Amino acid sequence: MGTASEDTLAVRAVRVEMDVEIEGTMPRVWKALVEEMGTWWPASFYAGKAKAFVLEPRVGGRMYEDWGGGGGLLWYTVVSLDPPRTLELAGHLFPAYGGPATTLVRIELSERDGKTLLRLTDAIHGHLATDTDAKLDTGWKEIFAKAFKSYVEQRAKE
Repeated sequence: MGTASEDTLAVRAVRVEMDVEIEGTMPRVWKALVEEMGTWWPASFYAGKAKAFVLEPRVGGRMYEDWGGGGGLLWYTVVSLDPPRTLELAGHLFPAYGGPATTLVRIELSERDGKTLLRLTDAIHGHLATDTDAKLDTGWKEIFAKAFKSYVEQRAKE
């Protein structure tokens, strides 16, 4: 069994924050976030061959990949929900995905100049590789600044 060297894997905390301005009303952005996640979440981020990507918008609800036949992957559990403003999630990052670590995500929506501002904060604590910060930043931008924003703004034009 191999081990990682201390300089590539250490116990530490990482925090990533990101703001995304979206052309759309807060209720519309909220609906897309909590009811339509399986439509806009990029398939390139799936860990397996998901038949569906699901968010159960209630405290204790799950955010998960459904692989069918009872299989899948739990990404997060909903720990706080304040429609249409805040969604907070708690999850675990297993070694196969860069951990072991715990991740806490907060997504806040607010209105600004007729648009919606989405603020995402991801705080992770655990055994993390030195490039975790950059990978998280890049990943969340791909998911929210590109996929989600494009999805909401395209639907507004239809």
